[in-house]
Amino acid sequence: MFSDLAGFLPPQLITIEGAEAQHLARVKRARIGELVGVLDGQGGMGIGEIAEISGSKQRPIIAVMLDRIERIPPVTPRVQICCPAPKGDRLERMIDQLTQIGVESWVPLITDRSERDPNSIREDRITRIIHEACKQCIRTRALVVHEPMVLSEAMSSSGMRVVVCDGSGEESLKPSKDDTRILIGPEGGWSEEERMRFDETKIQTSRLGVHVMRLETAAIVAGSLALAQSVPPTV
Repeated sequence: MFSDLAGFLPPQLITIEGAEAQHLARVKRARIGELVGVLDGQGGMGIGEIAEISGSKQRPIIAVMLDRIERIPPVTPRVQICCPAPKGDRLERMIDQLTQIGVESWVPLITDRSERDPNSIREDRITRIIHEACKQCIRTRALVVHEPMVLSEAMSSSGMRVVVCDGSGEESLKPSKDDTRILIGPEGGWSEEERMRFDETKIQTSRLGVHVMRLETAAIVAGSLALAQSVPPTV
């Protein structure tokens, strides 16, 4: 379940309502006495037993007696994916999988050949998908979705290793001990002007595989390769 754990000092009762309560009561068929975990998306995980189920079938209210709250450290190193938003429901699939594999954040990248306007992204739907994926994989820190970024801004390091993914790379993308920002181009590929900018700045360019991938596939593969030697959180 997702809930705000700020201010709770176990043992203490926490009340779950709305969509989270409906999912627990109707989908998971939770019962009084069952042990559940409550996530806050910020590294906190509350553990406790269901003490009471009240309300109606359509609007259940679930009371959980929290026994303890654990603080889980983030995955290290941090991996950030910067890529244009895929069209249609492919964006939702990408967000779901980026969350599951442990990518720290996603930045909608604005490139010369981007096809989808970042302003068309429904924030509420993306948030719901992130929460659902976190519950599925027991991820205590939610994937962060940043504001859209133009390529020149994304190329600045901001204290992170920056890697451009492109088939012209001499080597495959490899994991690093450093926090990494990965730039992935749109379906139509990087423009000639963008490629010239990469050459001028001598930014690291790596390839992902032997074939041309869909945008969302490239994002998942890049995140997985970068996280191959990451330190998993202790849950």
